[in-house]
Amino acid sequence: MTEKKKILTYCKECLMPHTRPRQTFNENGVCGACDWNKEKKNKIDWDRRWKELEEVCEKHKRRNKGRHNVIVPYSGGKDGATIAYMLKNKLGMNPLCITIRPPLEEEIGIQNIQNFIQKGYEHLMITPNREIDKLIDKDNFINRGIPMHAFMISVQTAIYRASLIYDIPFVMYAEEGESEYGGSKNLRHKKTYAKEEGIKYYLSGLDPNTYTKKFRKDDLFWYTYPSDDDLKNRDLPELYHWSYFREFVNYDHYLIAKEHCGLLEKTERNQGSIENFSVTDTYLIRLYYYLMYLKFGFGRTTMEVTNEIRRGSMSRNQAINIARKFDGEPPDENHIKKYLEYYSMNENEFNEVIDKWANKNLFYKNNENTWTPKFEIY
Repeated sequence: MTEKKKILTYCKECLMPHTRPRQTFNENGVCGACDWNKEKKNKIDWDRRWKELEEVCEKHKRRNKGRHNVIVPYSGGKDGATIAYMLKNKLGMNPLCITIRPPLEEEIGIQNIQNFIQKGYEHLMITPNREIDKLIDKDNFINRGIPMHAFMISVQTAIYRASLIYDIPFVMYAEEGESEYGGSKNLRHKKTYAKEEGIKYYLSGLDPNTYTKKFRKDDLFWYTYPSDDDLKNRDLPELYHWSYFREFVNYDHYLIAKEHCGLLEKTERNQGSIENFSVTDTYLIRLYYYLMYLKFGFGRTTMEVTNEIRRGSMSRNQAINIARKFDGEPPDENHIKKYLEYYSMNENEFNEVIDKWANKNLFYKNNENTWTPKFEIY
């Protein structure tokens, strides 16, 4: 057994390591997300920001009088449900909730969508080309270690197109992840973000319109942004984050969605996670977080316990013990069978890709041929 070493540098307050992309630490060894958490609690005037939201809502009520006036991207989870509930019941908006159907959908995610609809929310479901899904995802799984990039693209591009098609230029996404979890500070105090910023921070810098070189343009409608000509004389989508207007607390969203929107949780926790109520839309998310763990040395559990530390519901020592136990759990056999079928791979081909993206500075293969961390979580 290889002795674990203190290879990673961790935030002094939470458990996020320096390997998170675009992560920064201040002179006291505190990460950007913890810095932002303090700013949210001590410096942000949330009453003023709520008034800003009321003003935005009133503007779009006037513009779209008598019809839908805001789009809420909704995956079937707690965040979109909570945002739709708040916009409709606290701000008097008429939201159109749009789900981009991911590949390999989970049954509980589908049920949560149905429960949400039954609570009185108007809803549209977009299913992008499934063959293109597979081709984009397989390409990115092999060449970039990102197993569900097609879905990540269409959550941005299809929503952008839907905003134009239905003439609803007000779009409300959930959290601004760079600030909330650690990364670039560029969007921290911005009320809206441009599609170019979405490409940079949410699509790993890969412009989805480059896929027109690989596939027929007609097959890429939901995966690409409109051309400049298509945008002439149009009101461009205003892309907002809910976290700009209201302090973003994951657990609060779970409670609201459960009480008001019919959210169901699993009877057991998710693999590699301590939660049973988040990321229940697609089976591919388990592979996504496992690869993140192998590339950067932290996975879904670390993200969850850092949130709990900042919320004040968990000590750092408790978080260390939990992360050591659960972070980086590999997908089980049932999940892997789904992945092999989806990517049209055999098990050896699949494992070669996993091995390719495992960070050899952080992991080694043990006697059971399993990737094992060299690093100590401390």
